Amino acid sequence: MKRKLLLLCALLLAGLTAFSQRTTVLDEVRADYAKAAGVEGIYPMTDVALTPAPKGYEAFYIAHYGRHGSRYAWRDKPYTQLIELLEKAKVDSTITPFGERFLDSLKVALDKVKPHIGTLTDLGWEQHKFIGTKMVRDFPSVFKKGSVVDAVSSPSMRCVLSMSSCCLAIQKAAPQASVTEHQRRSDLQATRPGDKNNPKRYKGPKTVFPVKMSNDDFLEMTYPEYRQIIARLVTNPDEALKGKSTAGFMYEVCTLAFGQPNLPESDRINTDSLITRQEIAALFESGNYNQFKGFLKVRTDGCGIVDDIVDKANVRIASGFRGADLRFGHDSYILSTLLVMNLDGFGTEPSSPKDVAHWFQLFRSPMAANIQYVFYKPVKNKKGDILVKVLLNGEEVSVGQLDKVSGPYYKWDDVAKYLRSRTDIFVDR
Repeated sequence: MKRKLLLLCALLLAGLTAFSQRTTVLDEVRADYAKAAGVEGIYPMTDVALTPAPKGYEAFYIAHYGRHGSRYAWRDKPYTQLIELLEKAKVDSTITPFGERFLDSLKVALDKVKPHIGTLTDLGWEQHKFIGTKMVRDFPSVFKKGSVVDAVSSPSMRCVLSMSSCCLAIQKAAPQASVTEHQRRSDLQATRPGDKNNPKRYKGPKTVFPVKMSNDDFLEMTYPEYRQIIARLVTNPDEALKGKSTAGFMYEVCTLAFGQPNLPESDRINTDSLITRQEIAALFESGNYNQFKGFLKVRTDGCGIVDDIVDKANVRIASGFRGADLRFGHDSYILSTLLVMNLDGFGTEPSSPKDVAHWFQLFRSPMAANIQYVFYKPVKNKKGDILVKVLLNGEEVSVGQLDKVSGPYYKWDDVAKYLRSRTDIFVDR
């Protein structure tokens, strides 16, 4: 009886803790529009205080994976799905006066952005310039004379240009370093491992979703008020959305709205009268749930990047290398590698639909998101373990439940072993 009571208390405590933490995440989103924007969010170009190197150690190597910077929408669907809905409503005489005005402005906006779909914006260039400059400033010992920076990119031009911006910034801040950039098919495993042309693409076990609820049902449960947004455009929102995924449709509406700050001002459309920031924040949980299912499927692909980080780091350490390996790709691989690496508990599988937002958050991968493993060795050739700390978007994070040496620092041998154990779960070796 006593044992059952203790177990019941433990489960109740765990449930209360998860609820409290989930509430905290949603409160963060309501308080910070940048987090509500998820993968369309703008990289926070701010200085974050970092823990000093352990006594007697210096940074000597950085293993990095970064997402491209701010871009135009990667496809035109956020514009076209609303245009199609409104044009039909116009024919059916169910369009509102605001809907007519918004339809006209949408068509103008689409004409402006269509030639640039998926391309990097000036803001995206500046984000990677900031990241490269900050990398040298925070870890100058990595970029000493004789250091080598090797950068590889996804074939996507927005990734190639992001790589160039970062590398030019590093070369300017550390002219003594040797910096090279390349984009090759053989690099796909390290940059875009899910590409059909990747000769090393992994195969893995079938993904089993840990929670059971459709995206549309989850939207109805968390924010049925979404209809009032569509009612601003048409007089019959339920009929207008008939046959569509309501969750998918609303996610694209949000994507249209919070994607605008990434664009040059001349190409933006004002969505404030269509959807408020409070409504976008309220819709975050639904969009986050919707996208979680998709990113969960690509954990096996993300393992390619994780293995590349471990393999190259071990070779670099053994050779006495000083410098950095930089990889440039996409949000899907930032999020899939986070799921594999289990940074800050990100790889924990939720036990209920409402727990998804606690463990998985799209805002972990804003434009120009990046993961940096910063390696440290004893100075003056003294003996000691190789240490590492991990930064996510410039902030120090934890690796699973591993024991730290001090502060955010781990033994690399422990981290490498842990990462390999994680990829083993999602890859058929």
